[in-house]
Amino acid sequence: MKKIYEHIEIDRRKMINLFMFQSTDTERVIPMHFHSNMELIYCTSGSLKVWHEGKITILKEKDALFINSNVPHSTQSITENQVVVLQFPATFFANEQVFIQLNTQEREVEHTILSKLRELFMDIYNLHVSKGRYDYILEQSRIIELKYLLVNHFSQAADLQPEIFSEKQQKIKTIMDFIKEHYAENISLAKTARICGYSEAYLSRMFHEYTGQTFTEYKQVLCLEKAIDLLETTNKPLTEISYEAGFPNEKSFRKAFKEVMGKTPYEYKKSKFDLSV
Repeated sequence: MKKIYEHIEIDRRKMINLFMFQSTDTERVIPMHFHSNMELIYCTSGSLKVWHEGKITILKEKDALFINSNVPHSTQSITENQVVVLQFPATFFANEQVFIQLNTQEREVEHTILSKLRELFMDIYNLHVSKGRYDYILEQSRIIELKYLLVNHFSQAADLQPEIFSEKQQKIKTIMDFIKEHYAENISLAKTARICGYSEAYLSRMFHEYTGQTFTEYKQVLCLEKAIDLLETTNKPLTEISYEAGFPNEKSFRKAFKEVMGKTPYEYKKSKFDLSV
């Protein structure tokens, strides 16, 4: 399946992005894609096939699956279904320094905890689509409650090695963490391989085998996410944004942005803020 990058715009006031989809087309397949934001998929009815981390999970009614940052994944509606998707910013668990392991098809969850999760999913959805002027405040409280539940019952410390991870997966995690820390320095595959103690060819092959992305694709996602944040939150010139986001120059930034986003950085900023030409 073709891998695509998906940019998710998070409502800064509501803290998350959220949508529900219903499918009656059992041939409908969302191509393999990835993004730095995290995703919680909740199947309210029917069933949904999800490809992720080199395996397949079949979500059935009231099943939930958490997709961590930059995990390539694809979905197919194998029956008529209704699915709620919550999308969190990549920084959502930054203070806790954890990643989430929630897959109700793989791990039995205590009934009271699972019931509370399901209740929160639907509360958040209903508040998110509500027209009430201040319902977003109540939604925020439900999101924080969901965060507490996820961290308290389904988290794994980022600096610990989960038992379910293979030795190769741990190697990849270490490499990905290194890239996240140094991508803005425009670090190369060769330098990353040398610092991590691998040959360039071995690191490239292992990285692609596990993530489904090349080293360059993964680093570009991080650079683009940083650039998009700078475009939305600052008035810095494109040259400065280019270097701060880890691109070698403004030309390469413009080219990558246009290829992925379908518009130039200026067009993107103009569409976001309705700037006059």
